[in-house]
Amino acid sequence: MALNRTVERSMEILQLVSKSENGLTLQELSTKLGVPKSSVYVIVQTLLFCGYIIPYRFNDKRYCLGIRLFSLGMKYLEGQNLVEECVHYLNPLAEKFNKTVFAGVLENDVIVYVHKYVAQGSLLASCALGSRHEVYATALGKAALAFSDEDTQKRIISKLKLHSVTQNTITSKEDLLKDLEITKKRGYSIDLKEHENSTVCCGVPIFDYEGHVLAAISVTDIYNSKEDYEIVAHELVLCGKEISKAFGFSAPYFEDDK
Repeated sequence: MALNRTVERSMEILQLVSKSENGLTLQELSTKLGVPKSSVYVIVQTLLFCGYIIPYRFNDKRYCLGIRLFSLGMKYLEGQNLVEECVHYLNPLAEKFNKTVFAGVLENDVIVYVHKYVAQGSLLASCALGSRHEVYATALGKAALAFSDEDTQKRIISKLKLHSVTQNTITSKEDLLKDLEITKKRGYSIDLKEHENSTVCCGVPIFDYEGHVLAAISVTDIYNSKEDYEIVAHELVLCGKEISKAFGFSAPYFEDDK
C-alpha cells in the first residue's frame, strides 16, 4: 500500500497533541517524531490554518487540538450507533444459530440490557430491554468487566456483594477474578446456568477507538449438553471485532489474539 508520508506525519502529530494536557511545542514534536523541526513547522502551520490544532491558551508556542477535530468526531459518532451495529452484525448471528442475542452496557455494578433480538427458531426470549442484572452472574457483565481497565475492574469488584442467583453462581471475589482472567485470555465469557438454571450464554466486549470497553454482546439459549458452544463463541468473537472496528478499535482483541 502506497502511503503519503506527509499525511501520515500529520496524523502522528494529531495523535501526539491529543495525548498532551498542555499541548506540545514544535521542538517537542520534532523530537518525538524524529524529523527536522522545519518539516514539522510546515505541517503544523497547515493544521493551524485548517483549524485542526490551535495555540494553547496559556502559551501560544504550544499546540493543542482544535474545535474542527471535535466537529469531525461528532459527525462520525452521529453515524455510529451501538444498536444499529448490533442489528447489522449481531442479529444475523442469532438467525444463523437460532439463538437470542443481547447487548448491554456497564452501569456501576450492574449490566443494563440495551438491545435484544430473538431468532425465529430460538427457544429463549428472557430479559427485557432496560433490565438490570448482576455483573458477576451474566456473560454480558463478565465480558465487560474482564476487559475493563484495572482501576475500573477493582472499583466495581470492591463494591460487589456476591450472592447466589442459581446454585452455579460465582459467590466469591477470588473465584470471580479467576473467571475474569480466563475470560480475558480466552476472548469470551461463559455463563453456564449462573443466572438462570436452564440457560447458557457467552459474551464478548465491544471496544471504542481508545480501547475502552463500550459495551458487551452475548448469545444465549437453553442449555444443550450436545451442542458445541465454542463454535458459537468463536463466531461471537468475530462479530465483536467487527462492531468494535466500527467504533475505531484496531488493537488485538484479546490476549491470545496478538
